Amino acid sequence: MPAHTDDSATVLKHGLILPDPETGQVFAHGATVITGDRLAEVNVQEQSAPHGARVLDCRGCLIMPGLVNAHTHAAMSLLRGIADDLPLDRWLNEYMFPAESRHANEEFVRLGTMLSAAEMALAGITTFADGYFHMEQAADAARQVGLRAVIAQGILDVPAPDAPEPGTWKRRAESFLDLCPRDSLVTPGLFCHSAYLCAPQTLKAARELASRHGLRLFCHVAETEWEVREIRIRYGCTPVELLASHGLLGPDFVAVHCVHLSEADQDVLARTGTPVVHCPESNMKLASGAAPVWNLIRRGVTVAIGTDGPASNNNLDLIEEMRTAALMAKLVTRDPEALDARTLLRMATTNGARALGMDHRIGSLEPGKLADITILDLSKPHLLPLYDPVSHLVYSARGSDVRDVFVGGRQIVQSGKLVTVDQEALAEQVGKVAAEIGRELGVRFPQRVA
Repeated sequence: MPAHTDDSATVLKHGLILPDPETGQVFAHGATVITGDRLAEVNVQEQSAPHGARVLDCRGCLIMPGLVNAHTHAAMSLLRGIADDLPLDRWLNEYMFPAESRHANEEFVRLGTMLSAAEMALAGITTFADGYFHMEQAADAARQVGLRAVIAQGILDVPAPDAPEPGTWKRRAESFLDLCPRDSLVTPGLFCHSAYLCAPQTLKAARELASRHGLRLFCHVAETEWEVREIRIRYGCTPVELLASHGLLGPDFVAVHCVHLSEADQDVLARTGTPVVHCPESNMKLASGAAPVWNLIRRGVTVAIGTDGPASNNNLDLIEEMRTAALMAKLVTRDPEALDARTLLRMATTNGARALGMDHRIGSLEPGKLADITILDLSKPHLLPLYDPVSHLVYSARGSDVRDVFVGGRQIVQSGKLVTVDQEALAEQVGKVAAEIGRELGVRFPQRVA
């Protein structure tokens, strides 16, 4: 490592490093140098640190690329624990949509997204893709916590919290694109809820708007059997066939869930290069089913992984999500080799980056890429003995094992503590909003233990 002076440099030393999830190889680590927001050197021979640089000892730790949560609805953390144990249609129509219509204002979105961003940062997630309403507030919250985010404005044909008049979604989306920051941390996007709440003309107009701005368009696709039946009744085809017939699919269209797919649907997704986001815990909790992830991957589809929203999961731990995805695949295929640990690692890093169009910037640790880094403490009892760090990451680790997190070279988690946001003040604000929602729903909060 060359000797030079750089007061903005941070040097990680010792421990183990997993630089490239595509290979899944783990190496003994010498030194990695962060300069500004970039990786200057990765796993070079340990020498004296640059003069003025900060040195972080990573003995007993695994250094790896930051995790990418490719789909969530972050503001819904403020509705976590309400109306659990229900099917998706009842959960949405009888509880979530009514609660959102009354409460999902700008402050709700700012506070809920900040709460989720804090949770994700502490669990080693450095980038997330979010779809909801009042998304300028979500962008501000992500930036305040220090996470990288694709912030996608929600689009519905029915009234929405920030577009209460039907048919006004386009004006709202254009306003969002004018107001949303676009910088090193925040990338705007658009999010059509589904083909059953967005007519084909809405989907096509949203696709054209996203394409004109060079953005990703996200959409829930074939999440439930009910959705597939409803689309067939309306249009005489599957959701994937509907999207394909209107020219919507492609690398910049992100299909979320994709639980109920025919063989032909899977071929179409592969042929069009459409990325898919798998959300196993939400799909299990809402009894939506198990997506044919292993078949999609064998067809060459880029499959990322997401937590979905914290009201339908109910946490944002992507490490736990990897384990769940692996176990689900093995159960439904009856194949113990389906979705092995290294495949899951790629889904949570490089595939997520690729699905979001960011693989040239994040997803692996390479000189010149952004310094988005997660460091896990491997000394916990449930991580010993350490035969295979990748296996442990998927099958044994937890989000709470994360020790340090860097996003764009800025350390936002240090020794397991979030350093960008006052968590006590955040919890107090959340408590006030939750008490108001709880009173309306007749939910009594337990007294706080002294």
